Amino acid sequence: MKINPPEHWTNFIKVFTKKFNDEIVADVVRVFRTMEDIQERYDTYEFEEFIPGYIPIADDSGGQVAVISKDGRNTKVYLSSYGTLQEKYFEVLDRDLMHWMQRKFPFEKIQNTISEADIEKKQKENTILAQAIASFPPILQFLKESVIIEGLALPENYASAEHIYYFQDGYHYNSVENKVLTDDVPGGFKPDWVVLASNYFADPFFIDLNEAKNDFPVYFAYHGQGDWKPIQVAESLKAFQKVLNDIQNLRADKRSLIDYCNENIDLGNPLWKEVYTSIEEEEEYDPEPIETYELLGSEASLYITDIGPNKMKVIAVLKKEFGISGTEALELSKKPKILFKTGYSKWLEYDRKQLEELGASVEFGPFT
Repeated sequence: MKINPPEHWTNFIKVFTKKFNDEIVADVVRVFRTMEDIQERYDTYEFEEFIPGYIPIADDSGGQVAVISKDGRNTKVYLSSYGTLQEKYFEVLDRDLMHWMQRKFPFEKIQNTISEADIEKKQKENTILAQAIASFPPILQFLKESVIIEGLALPENYASAEHIYYFQDGYHYNSVENKVLTDDVPGGFKPDWVVLASNYFADPFFIDLNEAKNDFPVYFAYHGQGDWKPIQVAESLKAFQKVLNDIQNLRADKRSLIDYCNENIDLGNPLWKEVYTSIEEEEEYDPEPIETYELLGSEASLYITDIGPNKMKVIAVLKKEFGISGTEALELSKKPKILFKTGYSKWLEYDRKQLEELGASVEFGPFT
């Protein structure tokens, strides 16, 4: 059976192949770089029979295999064994693939024992850092505006001013291993650096609290490189915020955005060069004509009256449509009449066709 990976794996493997030339990392971990590699192991070890809801994404030299769910809403990385592919024996390796990569692909389950004293210590650290940034309006304003730009390696996640210390997880400290990461040695993450935002790949955008007199130049660094190598991307928080606002305002106009970058951005800077390349590679936005209500037809309800001979395939569609478990989808399939979806009749035609191709019987009814 041909498998389709969830989107978060596709995004992960793009970063992985950029960071690593070899498929063997951490001496023994083999990360599958292509869907052909994944499909080969999926078929060889009979995933479809034993754990059909999961796909293999890496293994080690000892018969262990890292798997992820086909359901893109579940981003956890699980540890299993080729010899015992059973969901009940899974152990969680990490919360997601990007974080697993940052931790250098460990093949042991997460050990996360935090004492009450550790919790209290983090609360105190948060209070101290929150109070420190509260005296700098430019920081608070930057966090308040939170200009989110997706798909260009620019900020997508922002810290909360009230919980600023917890956003430092992975930079100042590691909550999984419960250890401090800051260090004043070359290549270390400095104690006075404060991460204010991060992009999709968890690469941080940060400032140095000692540079208030310079209006807080903004720095960027690639996560998972071994050493932290800060790259200044803006002369101040205010300047960085202006550029983000400008890019956001031009996001839908590729030609104007490219012209803006050519005129206002240092394309010799590694980050801005990456942003520029991403913009160039994006497809032109070609909006479809807006359909009138007359063309969309009347509002209606689409019902399944008989799931037909391909029971499991229709159950899979129910599971995906309603976001329910396989057991719940099975129970739903037993109903004599299932309200599948409501909307304009033209929009429902695709669903009608899909269900009928699977062998289900459907009918339209009044909008409910």
